[in-house]
Amino acid sequence: MKLDNLKLFVKTLQAGSVTQAAKDLGMPKSSLSRHLTELETEFNIRLLDRRPRNLAATEAGQLLYNQAAPLMEGLEDVSHFMEGWREEPRGALKILLPQEFFNQQIGQLAIEFMTQYKEICLTINHYSGALPSNSRDYDLVFAVHDRPLPASDMIARELMSLPQGIYCSPHCATQISIKELNDLSDYKVILENDESHWQFHKREDKQQKRRAETISIPVSGRLNMNSAEMRLIGAIRGMGMIKLPQYIADQQLRLGALKQVCTPHPLEAQTVSVLYPTRMIPRKTKTFLDFIQGNIGRLHSVV
Repeated sequence: MKLDNLKLFVKTLQAGSVTQAAKDLGMPKSSLSRHLTELETEFNIRLLDRRPRNLAATEAGQLLYNQAAPLMEGLEDVSHFMEGWREEPRGALKILLPQEFFNQQIGQLAIEFMTQYKEICLTINHYSGALPSNSRDYDLVFAVHDRPLPASDMIARELMSLPQGIYCSPHCATQISIKELNDLSDYKVILENDESHWQFHKREDKQQKRRAETISIPVSGRLNMNSAEMRLIGAIRGMGMIKLPQYIADQQLRLGALKQVCTPHPLEAQTVSVLYPTRMIPRKTKTFLDFIQGNIGRLHSVV
């Protein structure tokens, strides 16, 4: 049975005539009559008594109408609900963020987002180190990296960049001189776990026709910590140099607890990327991503 024919049958009886129903539905009268005839042929029974001035249901037609009308109304309610779902973001939204990633700012933005979109349930979790194996369980996954992301079947989009610097305590700064990048091997370094190289950006030299390139310098140290805040404390206490995004080091620089180490070439900036499982982004996910991008200037970064 074609539901469209049944729907038109109900609408026709409610309108009282084929002419009025066709007008209400915005379709030719001949097309509506053809659909009604198809329904009667399908059931092999006359459903409508077509009178000159009005329309009435036969006994079978009335029984069918009594059963079908509530169902058609329910289907319309479902259709309106789904249209509202597309228009009004709602549902459960799961976000995965790197540890210590603008926690205060993201926390504030999350509160503002939830205040604005009251039909969304938001869950934010954190991870440390490499992207976890369950990343596809999340609607959006944020990653901070200074190298290309590993191959994945997830869709990745770059959002912004985070300038980085090398820092140490003021006492250590008086003993450090980096004239060549390879000089880094002469000094103690506090590393992030599984870190063995620092990436530097050699700018383009138009006079000598040299293109910009990335220089990878091996580094080593006895102290390894995934937490940026813990590495920061280690550097302040004179345990060695650290590589950090500028926004994390800014406060301690202003207080004089840290000094920036000058190098012949700057560090590669970190890239903040967002990953999602499919190109068909649900309304709730797109709304959150648009909200973050619209407020990205509130994060201390170069966009």
